[in-house]
Amino acid sequence: MRTLNRNLYPRDGYFFKESDGARIGADSWPGVVKRVIAYRQRAGLPLGNPEQEVTEQACSRSPSLCVEVDPATLVQRKIVSLKGRLLAWLAAIRAKRSKEGKLDFVDEGMAKRRADYCAGCPNNTPLPGGCGSCVAALKEIRRDILASRKQDGRIQGCAHLGEDTVVSCHLDLVRVDDPTLPGHCWRKIGGS
Repeated sequence: MRTLNRNLYPRDGYFFKESDGARIGADSWPGVVKRVIAYRQRAGLPLGNPEQEVTEQACSRSPSLCVEVDPATLVQRKIVSLKGRLLAWLAAIRAKRSKEGKLDFVDEGMAKRRADYCAGCPNNTPLPGGCGSCVAALKEIRRDILASRKQDGRIQGCAHLGEDTVVSCHLDLVRVDDPTLPGHCWRKIGGS
């Protein structure tokens, strides 16, 4: 699959030559696509696939503007690892603490009961080892948020919610309305 390298400026500018001879220009490739769509709607022409047509025409005019991209690579970029989701969630918890000045925690007994539920849950997912700096960052953020609270080694991350259950079991969090969570989930409205 060919795509336009948006970092390169085309020698003749950004434009598309329509089938009726009209030259449609803009200040970027997405702008050209938008104008092609608008032009075709006004002119009563079939919409077609303007993005693909603009790309093909520009690539045939100036092959140096284009790169071959594996469609599987595009899909992979959208997938965020569980570790990435957990680090983002933990960063949001730290930001909340900075903004509000504190976090609300449940007592140790409640945290233990929650950890018991999470330990037996199919969404409890161990984190891959990965790079040392990521693992160290995760441990440091957990320690920073939990201070001296006990970290249960049976739990890691909730693959469904993208939360670090080591930390979330201790926090007084609002329950979520998600019917796809297991019935026993303490994070689910109506759960344990």
